[in-house]
Amino acid sequence: MKVEAYIHRAPLQEALRIATGTSTESRTLLVRIVDGDLEGWGEACPSRTVLGETLEESLESLRRVAGRVAECDYTSLERISEFLAGIEATSSVKAALDMALLDLYSKALGRPLWRVLGGYRDSVETDITIGIMEPREMAERAVRYVERGFRILKLKLGEEPEKDVERVRAVRDAVGEGVRIRVDANQGWSVEEALQVIDRIASYDVELVEQPTRWDDLPGLAEIRAESPLPIALDESVKTPEDALAVARLEAADIINIKLMKSQGLLGALRIVHICEAAGIENMVGCFGESRVGMTAAVHFSQAMRNVRYYDLDCDILLAEQLVSGGASIDKGLRRAPDEPGLGRFEPKWGRLARVL
Repeated sequence: MKVEAYIHRAPLQEALRIATGTSTESRTLLVRIVDGDLEGWGEACPSRTVLGETLEESLESLRRVAGRVAECDYTSLERISEFLAGIEATSSVKAALDMALLDLYSKALGRPLWRVLGGYRDSVETDITIGIMEPREMAERAVRYVERGFRILKLKLGEEPEKDVERVRAVRDAVGEGVRIRVDANQGWSVEEALQVIDRIASYDVELVEQPTRWDDLPGLAEIRAESPLPIALDESVKTPEDALAVARLEAADIINIKLMKSQGLLGALRIVHICEAAGIENMVGCFGESRVGMTAAVHFSQAMRNVRYYDLDCDILLAEQLVSGGASIDKGLRRAPDEPGLGRFEPKWGRLARVL
């Protein structure tokens, strides 16, 4: 097997501001594993804030382990899992290798990955994210997205509690009834601020509140969840199956947001889903800043698993240009993984990708 890697760099349509910082572009690492007539695709999207890794560190990590990929027997899910557990690599690199090896695995079987892993549903409806802006601007963006056919909005909050309430009110007034609104504070509130904001925005028919306070304050998050009139989703607090167990023990969440970069791929995400299902916690699948490759893997996983009920799969939609076509389709808010072997077919713009391995 031969491993190749390419830098994927694309600007966002507009700057995305959240409580922990502002993003203007997506920089990821596309991984391609070639084995005879088969090729498997994956993507590493590192995050300094959440994962403590940079793109440069991830690339160096991939270079260290690329020579060992030929050792992996990708005809067995457990052997893929064992191989990934036995290598020293960053979380996002393990996620990329996991995707690519599972792509090969399901292509060897001649079946779409979502059908191999569970095959529960044949499409999902994603939300669309609106970064932190002035209330009027957020309302204008919301109307624009609704006119494009999106029926679920994810509002980024977490900077100023009083203005956060105004942001939600402005968006609800602008879009009216029939549009689902979720909010994500990205750890921006204190426990007291979270309880005050949640109590006030509940009257605006908000579906859920994500990561209201610090990722490591599970007792505080459990307190918020116990007193909140709205469901509480956790994101930054859960990376591993062990994290999911800790949240379940404290009853700190109604929903856990799985991101493939955090879980080190789909196989780690499977373990988190099983823990959550046993604990009565629902799942969302989200994203960092992946291109069509990583997002296609996330759509496959979302379609596969019954316990995944919420979908935040819009990263590639927010890019100003697509350097990879194919993969999961998007029609208004509806996403569908290809009904082709593996992840499906991708058509990269090779001239726009910088080969680094």
